[in-house]
Amino acid sequence: MTRELSRRGLLGPDEGWSLAPVAAWLAIEGRRVMDPAELLKGLAARLDAAGAHVDRMTFSVATLHPQLVAWGCIWRRGEGATMFLGRHGAQNSDAYVGSPLQYVRENQRPLRRRLEGLDEERDHVFYHEMRAAGMTDYVAAPLVFASGTVNVFSATTRAAGGFTDADIERIEALANLLAPAVEIIEGRRMTLGLLDAFVGPRISERILGGQVKRGDGDRIEAAFWYSDLRGFTSLSETLPARQLLALLNEYFENCAAAAASRGGEILQFIGDAILIVFEIKQPEDEAKVCDAAYDAAIDAFDQIAVTNHRRRHAGMPEIEFGLGLHLGVVTHANVGAPDRLAFNVVGPAVNRTARIQALTKDTGEHLLMSEEFAKRLDRPLRRIGQFDLRGVAGAHDVYAPEKGL
Repeated sequence: MTRELSRRGLLGPDEGWSLAPVAAWLAIEGRRVMDPAELLKGLAARLDAAGAHVDRMTFSVATLHPQLVAWGCIWRRGEGATMFLGRHGAQNSDAYVGSPLQYVRENQRPLRRRLEGLDEERDHVFYHEMRAAGMTDYVAAPLVFASGTVNVFSATTRAAGGFTDADIERIEALANLLAPAVEIIEGRRMTLGLLDAFVGPRISERILGGQVKRGDGDRIEAAFWYSDLRGFTSLSETLPARQLLALLNEYFENCAAAAASRGGEILQFIGDAILIVFEIKQPEDEAKVCDAAYDAAIDAFDQIAVTNHRRRHAGMPEIEFGLGLHLGVVTHANVGAPDRLAFNVVGPAVNRTARIQALTKDTGEHLLMSEEFAKRLDRPLRRIGQFDLRGVAGAHDVYAPEKGL
């Protein structure tokens, strides 16, 4: 590619600025930059040094992610670089339909638009926004990955008279030079995004950190949350699949949101049950972490109550669940068959948390806690009684909120 660009005079300073030092930076240093914003800031600095007059640059990348359809980065002179995210459905928005981004992606060819004399009706609102920001010329070019995926790179200028024809050629060539660096970043972001979505940030960090062998793991102290839906077997036999999945997802979403806001992380979905961990990194943090887990549990019940109000009015079955909280130490390790592994928590603390949750069915309480957990709270609680927990030796005191839920 470099030989072809040289033959066409795009790298040398024959007319205007030289792309050569920019290309050299991208090939040597730029490909090591994993932060998209830093990549665009570095690229902008090299373009300035080369004499190019670019005042705004963006790249947009289609991605595989449960929540995102695309992501990208935008650099503006005087403002620096920031990330932007396109959630699923964004491709149907007015901001995208008819935009230069859509044109380049679908036609797989560059687009250039001078920003003088825009037509109020025919020209996309994006061009008017660029003109209002003082821009004079805009060019977008395909940013094509090795997989064949067509993404988009764009450059805009405030220069009087806009870009020259030589500028346009160099910017289109720059998109080809930039693509490998962006593709490396996208590969890592996609991997992290999918790992985070399917196994959680805690496990994904360990996998990417090298804990990939069977038996790799560590011991952690934590507050544990185990919750389980009520009547799920009956619901699964009577509700249409779409309604059943919607109910499950509302239950999971509300619990996850309540826990995440207080430092909890879902370790596993076990059918209709959820195992959440609130890690205690320092012994002196036990009370604080237990407090956070308790507040998260209360929040989850409050949020589900709001959801149930809406579901009642829509004639849909309500979401009912029991929740157990406990404090203990477990081993969080990579276990399984040689060619099929999963991170799991091993130790009596998880079993005890699940057994405490199971007592909610017998006691009529929605939230129960072990004595170990309750002792760390400065909250009004009531002792429910002493119970045998299946598979756990001895009798155990169990507590609930003083006023119930």
